[in-house]
Amino acid sequence: MSLSVLAIAALTLPATAASTCDLADGLPLDPAVFNQEVSACYDSQGDSKQDARLERQLIDATDRVRADQNKAALVPLASLEQAARIHAMDMAARDYAGHADPEGRSHLERVRMIDRTVLIGAAGANIAIVEGEHDAADLFGALRHDPVNADNMTRSAFTHTGIGVATGNGRTYIVQLFARVDGQLQAPLPVHISGNENIRATFEDKGLQPVAWRLTSPAGDTIARGYGSTMTGSLQPGQQAYLTLDIARNNTEFAIRGPIVTGQ
Repeated sequence: MSLSVLAIAALTLPATAASTCDLADGLPLDPAVFNQEVSACYDSQGDSKQDARLERQLIDATDRVRADQNKAALVPLASLEQAARIHAMDMAARDYAGHADPEGRSHLERVRMIDRTVLIGAAGANIAIVEGEHDAADLFGALRHDPVNADNMTRSAFTHTGIGVATGNGRTYIVQLFARVDGQLQAPLPVHISGNENIRATFEDKGLQPVAWRLTSPAGDTIARGYGSTMTGSLQPGQQAYLTLDIARNNTEFAIRGPIVTGQ
C-alpha cells in the first residue's frame, strides 16, 4: 500500500450566497459564504453511507487504542467532522496535500469559521493520503504509520474528535481532527457583527475563571480587548477577527479560541 502521511499536534489560530459545492477554486474567504459552501459540499456527500461508516469505524478504532492506554473515549463533535471532511474533499478536488489549504487556512481556522459556540484550548490533526480505496483497517493503519499521528490519538489533552474521508485522483484522503473543548458560548456568536455581542460562556472545568476577551486579526494582532461578558470591540465593514478568551486556573492564565467574526 503506497501512502503519504502528515501529522501535527499544536495550537493554531484560523466572501453573497453560495448554494452549490464547487471546490475547483477553493472555499470562499468570507466566513458566511464559506459556511454556505461547506454546507452545500457536506450535503452533497453527507448521504454517503460508505464514507460515514468508515469515519465511524476510524473513531471506534481510535477509541480502542485509547482504551488500551486507559484514556477516555473521544466525543465526536459535528464541527470537527465538517472541518475534517471539507478539508479532505478540498485536497481531493484540488489535488494537494497539507494541513493548510492553498489559501493558508489551518484546521483550527476552519473549525472557528464553522462552529459559532465552541471554545477550544488545544487542537491537533492527522492526515493520511492512501493510493486507492481501502477498508477501515487499512486506513487506520495509514493514520498510525507516523509516530506523531499515533501519539495524537492517545493524548490525554484531547476530549473531542471528528474524521472526514474523501476520494479523488485514485486516492483516499483521511483527515482526523482533535480538540480539547474548554467551554461553550451560551448563545451562537453571529458571523457579522456591528455592535455589542453577548459572549457569556460556560466552562467544562468549574475552576476556570474568565480574565478578558480579545479580538485578534488572522495574523494574530490584537484589534480590541476588554472585560466582562459583552464584547464591545468594533470592526470595520468586512474586517475579520477571531474571538479569544483569556482564562485562568489558579495562578495559570491561558487562551481558548472561539469563532471568527466579520464587521458589517
